[in-house]
Amino acid sequence: MTFLLSLWLPILVTTIVLFFASFLAWVVLPHHKPDYRRWPDEDALMRFVRESGAAPGEYLFPLIDQKDLKEDWAKGRYDAGPWGMVNVWPAKPNMGANLLKTVLFFLVVTSLVALVAWPALGAGAGSAEVFHIVGLTAILAHTTGGMCREIWFTRPLRAKLMDALDGVAFGLLTGLVFALLWP
Repeated sequence: MTFLLSLWLPILVTTIVLFFASFLAWVVLPHHKPDYRRWPDEDALMRFVRESGAAPGEYLFPLIDQKDLKEDWAKGRYDAGPWGMVNVWPAKPNMGANLLKTVLFFLVVTSLVALVAWPALGAGAGSAEVFHIVGLTAILAHTTGGMCREIWFTRPLRAKLMDALDGVAFGLLTGLVFALLWP
């Protein structure tokens, strides 16, 4: 836990910087705007989901058990498509709670990056070395977390690339703050 005593300032400053960088990426800059599209008949979709009584959760369609894939009806549904996923939220998004969770996420990730960097670098490490180790570790943390899920439950390539671009920016910002504030 000595890393927390030594690196509390870069951890805290990085958390704040990443929170505002995330805000810029999602609210101000235009690169995430094309990530989502409007459903062709949104009113009908919303009415259908509301009337279906679907509980909050993620729904895959068609969802067919492996054992049923041998049945003609299941093969037909599987081959005919469409395939997709619907995510039903439990309530209207709570912006305050989501902002707090975002801060906590950045705090945890930055603390874990610091936990990796402290034994690797130690006190008095050079700025270039700190930037390299911390930045690369943070880039890995911010770009690869959801990759396996993305392989199986895909989003458009452009959206994945924009998320990766954000992750690289977050990693570079993390490396920069740590390089500037390393003890």
